[in-house]
Amino acid sequence: MAPLSDTALSDTAPMPPVPALDGGWGLRPTGAPSGPAEHRYLASSGDVPEEFPVRVQRVWQHPLRAAYPMGAHDVVVWLDRSAPDSAAGLLRALTPAVFAVDPRCRRVVAAPDEGDLRTQRVLEDGGFRRIAEADLPGGTVVLFVAEPPGIAGLSTALDDMPH
Repeated sequence: MAPLSDTALSDTAPMPPVPALDGGWGLRPTGAPSGPAEHRYLASSGDVPEEFPVRVQRVWQHPLRAAYPMGAHDVVVWLDRSAPDSAAGLLRALTPAVFAVDPRCRRVVAAPDEGDLRTQRVLEDGGFRRIAEADLPGGTVVLFVAEPPGIAGLSTALDDMPH
């Protein structure tokens, strides 16, 4: 079976706009997306005085597509290094919103630089779990993932697999 081309993926899995978020967070679209699978936002909440950039796009448009067995509907979230620690609250609101607009999404991933410990902590506080490191053209990143409860709760133990 031939792998899906980027064109086939963009035809089958465009990135839908993210709806309103819970927790007082808002996303204001900004800038033109680089393709049908990316959205750029400025995130803000009543508790955060400044806005900070956030990008949401399909993994197939990101170098992460080679880092794990990605699905056509998986999404990557990019937080700018300037994102405040309170961005963890944004992630706790954004992740379920992504799963709500695209029930076929299996994972929301993030990949901060290996040395960016603050962003890694924000991701963990935001409900993401660290799963691996990956070498990308720009350097080594740490792969973090959030999954819907129906997937995150599945056991991967060999004894639990059907025989």
